[in-house]
Parts: sequence; structure tokens; C-alpha cells
Amino acid sequence: MTDKLINERSELTLLRLESALQRLLDGKPERTNANGKLNIHRVNEEAGLSSGAIYYYKDFVAKVRAIISEQCEPTKSSNYNPKITVQNLRQQREEEKRLKEKYRAQRDEIKSFCDKVVAQNANLEFALFEAAERITQLEQELQNLKVVGIHQGRQS
Repeated sequence: MTDKLINERSELTLLRLESALQRLLDGKPERTNANGKLNIHRVNEEAGLSSGAIYYYKDFVAKVRAIISEQCEPTKSSNYNPKITVQNLRQQREEEKRLKEKYRAQRDEIKSFCDKVVAQNANLEFALFEAAERITQLEQELQNLKVVGIHQGRQS
């Protein structure tokens, strides 16, 4: 009974490894970064297995190594052109420079705007302070004046 359970678990693990390998080959991994080389450790991680668990499946490891070696060998029919790669990298670098300049300009505009807001806030606070002082001064003047009611002044 335990041998049957172990066999079933082993088959399930092998299925997980196969599906992980297929996802990596399709470029749609679920557990690992989509950008990266195909290697045994990565297949193991994609399958969600513990470290080194893949090595219990020697036939599968051999299959993965064969696929890796096929991918690493440049074929004569490949259309690899280093100039295209260099051109792409140059275009990408130019785009990054353009974006960097754009972001710096935006940063400078935002800093300038913030400086204006802070200055305006300081002016408003000072105006509020002056108004509060003026109100206090007028209240004191009002207390110092004798105010006679309207009805009292007509009695004469």
C-alpha cells in the first residue's frame, strides 16, 4: 500500500516537472521570472519542489539537459545578427536617455511648483498674522472708546 502511494506521488511530481518544463519552454512561467535561462534549478523552482528534488528523476534531468544543450548550440540556420542586437541596444539606450531627460524636466517643474506653493503659503501666513494683529489692535481701541447707546444720547 505504501509503495502504491509512493508511486502515485512520484508520478504526480513527474507531471509537475513536465508541466513546469513546458511552461518555461513556452515562456509563461508561474513561479519564476519570465526572463532567464533554462536550467535544472529553474525547472525545479517552477515545479514548486524542494531544493534538489528534481535529481531523484534522473531520466527527466537527462531530458532537461538535452533540451538545454539544444538551446545553447547555435544552429547554422539561425538568423542571429549581432548588428541588429547592437542597433536594438542603441535604440533602447537612446529611448532611455530621452525618458531620463523627460523625467528630469518633470522633476524640475514639480520642484519649481512646490517652491511657489511654499512661498505663497508663507505670504498667506504672514498676511493672516498681520490681520490677526490688526484685529487685536482694533478690539483694544474699541474697548478704550466710550460707546454711548443711541437711546441715551437723545435724552437731552
